Amino acid sequence: MQAVVRPFHRFSTLFVSNVYLLDGGRGDRWLIDCGHWTERYQLLAELRRTGLRPSELTGLLLTHRHSDHAGNAAFLKREFGLKVYAHRADAEVMAGSAKRVPLGTRGSLLERTLGHVENRWPARVTVDGALEEGQQIAGLEVHHVPGHTEGSVFYRHPATGCLLTGDTLLTARPPLTIIKDIVPPYDAYSLDLARAHQSLERFHRAGWSYEHVLAGHGKPLTNDARRRVLDALSRLGLPASTAA
Repeated sequence: MQAVVRPFHRFSTLFVSNVYLLDGGRGDRWLIDCGHWTERYQLLAELRRTGLRPSELTGLLLTHRHSDHAGNAAFLKREFGLKVYAHRADAEVMAGSAKRVPLGTRGSLLERTLGHVENRWPARVTVDGALEEGQQIAGLEVHHVPGHTEGSVFYRHPATGCLLTGDTLLTARPPLTIIKDIVPPYDAYSLDLARAHQSLERFHRAGWSYEHVLAGHGKPLTNDARRRVLDALSRLGLPASTAA
């Protein structure tokens, strides 16, 4: 486990996607995302290293519905009674009450293979709380940034300047996310790339501040993150680069 900016910690032994622990003390300990089901034992091992039992967690906050981020949600709820929260639009898809739009066949062979895995084993769970734009939970603000999925969100933590971005803003290049970089949502895995870019632009034009980015893939980007993100988006020619 890696301390990022207190009270946030990153479970550093998971490879598929990032899982963060927000440890605000007893009664205020939250997971942000829970990883792919293939890394379930690594997730449980990371929790053991913290000295916490899964049942001692307050809840699980999902950045979006894809199985590499929500793949252990149903397991944690069933086995440990963990309460699960996600944006309403993704919650409806995970519950099966709204039509799921699967990933397409764009990209390389590896990307298509990963898309097939997502389509074959999507995350399914009934959430305990459906979140909406502007809501606050665990000291975090919920910002709806649709495009990567219907209900993708940013979680902004005003007290520390941390921004948890899921897959709407990455700090490494897909699909293997080995090469460090600041990149927007990836086409091969996004429902509506243009809408995702518009969400990024809208968020930055609103003037929301942040100092650190805790992305769904890639290592945390600490200190002066907002400027660095806007510079990176500018190099890519994206509209968000013009935000103040």
